[in-house]
Amino acid sequence: MLDYEYLLHLVSCAVNDLQPKEKPDGVSFLNVFTLGKAHEVANIAFLSVERLKAKPEKELYGEWKIYYYLAVQRDMRQRLAYEEITEALHKNRIRTLEAQGTVTKTLYPSSELRMMSDIDLIIDFENLEAAKGIMQSLGYSTSQKQEGEFDAVLEDGFLVEFHTEFFAEYMFNRKERYYEAINTPFSHAVEAGPMRYVLTDDYYFLFTVIHTIVHFETAGCGIRRILDLFYLKKAYDGRINRRLVDEIIDKNELRSAYDKLFALEAKWFENVPSPIDLSETEADIINSGNHGVSEIFIRNNVRKDEREGVKFARLKQVYGFVFPPKEFIYLNYPECRERGYSTLRCRLYRVYKTLKRFSFSHALGVIKTMLKSK
Repeated sequence: MLDYEYLLHLVSCAVNDLQPKEKPDGVSFLNVFTLGKAHEVANIAFLSVERLKAKPEKELYGEWKIYYYLAVQRDMRQRLAYEEITEALHKNRIRTLEAQGTVTKTLYPSSELRMMSDIDLIIDFENLEAAKGIMQSLGYSTSQKQEGEFDAVLEDGFLVEFHTEFFAEYMFNRKERYYEAINTPFSHAVEAGPMRYVLTDDYYFLFTVIHTIVHFETAGCGIRRILDLFYLKKAYDGRINRRLVDEIIDKNELRSAYDKLFALEAKWFENVPSPIDLSETEADIINSGNHGVSEIFIRNNVRKDEREGVKFARLKQVYGFVFPPKEFIYLNYPECRERGYSTLRCRLYRVYKTLKRFSFSHALGVIKTMLKSK
């Protein structure tokens, strides 16, 4: 058994309330813990570790236990912040729509088990500026990511993201089919309280699945997102309009990813053999961590271009990496947008920031990955 397989075993036993097997020879508790943190499931795996006879050595066990309680603390802080923020917004007649982690948490046996990197809120486009002012009055600094979105951050890095759509219409100068699949959030929502909206069952299911597919097809998604599908299926089977779901998934060419992700969920957490080959899917998800990696991002972009008949797809990706469009740089370096930099100044600024973070050999490594992508 490999380290990642034992991590999956611990997580599966925790969510299915089963007694885990003792650690096999050749498996490292340290590696399992490190991988669990990268996928934000180490806190769930700890519930199984607690049931082992032979636990990790004292120092590592203590660190793992602290990680679990920090997840509890993070959950409490995020829930309190969510209530404070939405109360301030609602008082100012700004309606909010719950999506992503704040709802997915409710599907888990206990909310702290589903870790969130940040809080996500959807509001109406015309309320963006007012929402920025409210967040600033609560002590957050704000910055625009792209049109229709902004971030609000506290000094310690505590992050809240505001959106006006489920997905961006364009990404890297390419119209995204995810936007075509599902958009105009409030048209798929019902009021759950004064100024507080939630998605209907059909569209919450669709949004969660498509959001996972976006990550999977872009740069990879981690174990936590596959676990989300386990709880999503458990909660929504029999409650959704399957015909509507299938129609939207098929129409927007999402079937292949949909089938792979749910087959992997069933294999990992329901012990159901897969009818399709999942070797690359499984490897991508394990290697991507919770937020994806550049190698998968590059490979997937090359594949996308080649499927669309783009000539010299690899060279096109290299050119885009060396000379990215201004909007891409604005997205990754909001300060360039705020300063009104031209395309040339944006590119020079990006080179300066990149060389501060990485070596020239790193950039060459990225280019080699583009050229070798299959």
